[in-house]
Amino acid sequence: MFFDTFRAEVRRYADGVHELGAPVEKRALAAAAERLGRKLPPALADFYQSWNGARLFADSFVIRPLEAIAVEDDALAVGEALGAPIFVDDAGRVLEADDAGERVVAGATVESWLAAVMAREALLVDRQGEWKEVFAGEGELEPAIARKRTRAALKADPDAAAWHLEAAELAFDDGDDDAARAALERAVALDARAGAAWELLGALSRRAGRLDEAERAYAAAAESARDDARAAERWAEAARAAHEAGRADARASHAARAAAVENAAARAAAWLDEARRLAADGDVEGALNRATLAEALGETDEISRLVKQLRARKSLRVI
Repeated sequence: MFFDTFRAEVRRYADGVHELGAPVEKRALAAAAERLGRKLPPALADFYQSWNGARLFADSFVIRPLEAIAVEDDALAVGEALGAPIFVDDAGRVLEADDAGERVVAGATVESWLAAVMAREALLVDRQGEWKEVFAGEGELEPAIARKRTRAALKADPDAAAWHLEAAELAFDDGDDDAARAALERAVALDARAGAAWELLGALSRRAGRLDEAERAYAAAAESARDDARAAERWAEAARAAHEAGRADARASHAARAAAVENAAARAAAWLDEARRLAADGDVEGALNRATLAEALGETDEISRLVKQLRARKSLRVI
């Protein structure tokens, strides 16, 4: 029987916490394949032969009925996870998209994604569907619960990049750069299009002075972006790392890529204005970050003067 573990987990909850559709027949799968212009990945077809859609934890996680799924770009749009669109690709992996449309592998298979969802949400919700005492205030989870959720997901689905990225973010917040780097390297090994993981890996590498690695990571992040503003910023980050590494040709190449997706002059001017505002507020570090990013897209006397002034202010700060 398909999805035995998921069936058992669903039965643990009271009626109404989850809603599962009736199984579809094979002819419905054939009709869906004709409508979509492609066969469903085997794991997704297996799911629909068990249930025609699911609504889990009071609609927090939704797999649409078979007749409501659609092709979007190179994958099937199948539902939502906490409001974020989810897709299933030709390999049967579950992908979750962020607000800018960028996707990350959140499930190595449909079944392992469901296992991770059930394990994570069981830490938050009791059998009646009511919240447990897990919040520290203002909607923030208790840190210990957040870590348990990440560990539960990694145990249920160790080949999903999203959970390694989540582990990296927790380690980064704790100041454990080594653990963060290891988790990020695992994430991008599992999902070469995990732009957020590449971006954070670039930030860690730049902070450690590993500029060639930072450049490559930011370039990979930029290649994964689906939003022009995000792509431009990541190309600028790659250009800055190349500039700091003394690689003029690479800097020019990355700056050109930034200009190709967005007006580089306008973006640099916006960063310059932001740098001035941050400097006026006393945030020298933040101002220098924005100013050097603007500088990476093309040096001007105005930008160079501001960068020089900010570096001087930073060196004079009392530590």
